Amino acid sequence: MVAAPSVTRPLRFLSPEQVVAIHDTLLRRTGGLGGGGHRGESYEGVDAAVQAVKNSYYERVEELAAAYAVYIVQGHVFADGNKRTGAAAMLTFLEANGRRTELTEGRLAAMMVDLQRRAESGEDAARLIQWIARALAERRRGSRAR
Repeated sequence: MVAAPSVTRPLRFLSPEQVVAIHDTLLRRTGGLGGGGHRGESYEGVDAAVQAVKNSYYERVEELAAAYAVYIVQGHVFADGNKRTGAAAMLTFLEANGRRTELTEGRLAAMMVDLQRRAESGEDAARLIQWIARALAERRRGSRAR
């Protein structure tokens, strides 16, 4: 028996503008520095992160969601708020594509801190994406069993 693909309808990807809007909303709510990261005020890093997700070879919704978090955090695309924005973009993508996670806010925050630490130590993006995607899928499977 062949497993059914997890993506059966066209995916709804986030635009760079949506990611910037998520970031700006988070900064208004929680504080922090505005502006782009290493690539400057033009938010080129956001464009690169969004395109990397769209052009990736990942097929599962959880992998693509994780890719948003990894590329935003690893790419340090904003001056501040990369972990918050990466997590929010990941969750927004899941929701836009009919998925959800039961990760607690605390577990999600810890995961983003660990993601940053692992990314800064040079861990490969593909490995980080698989790690987060597994966590998202485990939580989803666990919620169906209840």
